Amino acid sequence: MKKHTREIKKLNAIYSEMVEAIVNKPGTDDYERARIYFENVVTRMNGWAIDIKDVIQELENQPLGDMTADNRPA
Repeated sequence: MKKHTREIKKLNAIYSEMVEAIVNKPGTDDYERARIYFENVVTRMNGWAIDIKDVIQELENQPLGDMTADNRPA
């Protein structure tokens, strides 16, 4: 079973939204469209920050498992 699949899915979704925001950036010739774009991106950035914070907390709260070394004498 893959580790951290849920966290990877969340980070991939955030990455996809960021790339989409970059690709859909309007030109500088339309001030109103650029203003609306900027307002929407700022709102989404707040959401991305919250989502990334949640992923970090999920990763920090996961148990580390068995950290003992397996160096028994032969």
